[in-house]
Amino acid sequence: WKLDGVKRGGHIKGATDFSANWLKVEDTEKNKEKRLEEALKNKGITKDKNVVLYDANGKDAEEVAKYLNKKGITKLYKYDVKEWAEDDKLAMESYSNYQMLVPASWVNDLINNKKPETFKGDKYKVFEVSWGDESKAEDYKKGHIKGAVHINTDEVEKGPVWNRLPDKDLEKFAKNNGITADTTVVLYGADSMPSFRVAAILKYMGVKDVRVLNGGTAAWTSAGYELDTTSNKKTPVDSFGVKVPLNKGYIVDLPEAKEILKDKERSKLVDIRSWDEFIGKISGYDYIKAKGRPAGAVWGHAGSDSSHLEDFRNVDNTMRNSSEILSMWEKEGIKPDQRLSFYCGTGWRAAEVLIYADVMGLKNISLYDGGWNEWSLDKNNPIEVGDPSKK
Repeated sequence: WKLDGVKRGGHIKGATDFSANWLKVEDTEKNKEKRLEEALKNKGITKDKNVVLYDANGKDAEEVAKYLNKKGITKLYKYDVKEWAEDDKLAMESYSNYQMLVPASWVNDLINNKKPETFKGDKYKVFEVSWGDESKAEDYKKGHIKGAVHINTDEVEKGPVWNRLPDKDLEKFAKNNGITADTTVVLYGADSMPSFRVAAILKYMGVKDVRVLNGGTAAWTSAGYELDTTSNKKTPVDSFGVKVPLNKGYIVDLPEAKEILKDKERSKLVDIRSWDEFIGKISGYDYIKAKGRPAGAVWGHAGSDSSHLEDFRNVDNTMRNSSEILSMWEKEGIKPDQRLSFYCGTGWRAAEVLIYADVMGLKNISLYDGGWNEWSLDKNNPIEVGDPSKK
């Protein structure tokens, strides 16, 4: 993004990241320090290396330098990236679909009618997404982005499998929320995972411009923006504008998952659950009894439990950089040019990773909606347990 007055957005080719925002995260000092140290290790930032810290605002590099000095990393140099961005001959990289993950400043410009970068439409909606109707949605009631309407995840999925609703019901959901295929939809929440779940479903339906606030509510408040407590009601529309689903292949079901498993060379069914869930030590959910994985699925990493995705997120719960994600996958035999379908227990974690893959520009990607919950309900579906490397 073109933030802090830079001419070109993106990052210097070959650079890694260590954001000053990570130092301000509200967490216990022990937890935060553990994650910051993991980030340093993952990025190879060590005491013996020369480290160039660049920013565009003259503040962030200084903050990170102070932290690194405390860690004994002292071979530090600071650089103003505005100079680099001014010279078109110097290489900068952006993610292919970076516009899908927006910073708080972008949303603030949008709601203040400033026509932010990449916004080409004239219709937009901002939604806070979490489970429960508005009367029970504590995060929404405590405060939300001005003008935001609440979406209850029950509006798009139903138990006991927790698959997306039938297409006709999804169309009703969109119309009830005032969403058409041409509406720019911005989704966020205190926990970002429900936003990604709804984002994947809206993309499947045919909404052309779906955005998620990178880092959720915390990104908004840490940027200094205020929350509003006014209850904003849904404003329905008569037509969604296209036949649902316009992007049918974005979400697949059990038959397609089985086809993907048959084509081992060109396709992968990628498990976005914790290692203990993948090997069948635990199910990960109190309402899922079976343990294990679909036979032939590969582990794509996730996090500590069914509510977390530390392997794909930075310290401030923004998206981890693509080179680290792709490197993590490469070690598991997952290649970006393969057909990749992501699944978890019921589709929330995998939906987040699907959007990240989309942001990175991966082409042949989908969400296997039913995931382990659906697969395990049919005793005829083959399952595996244990570490596949030890078989």
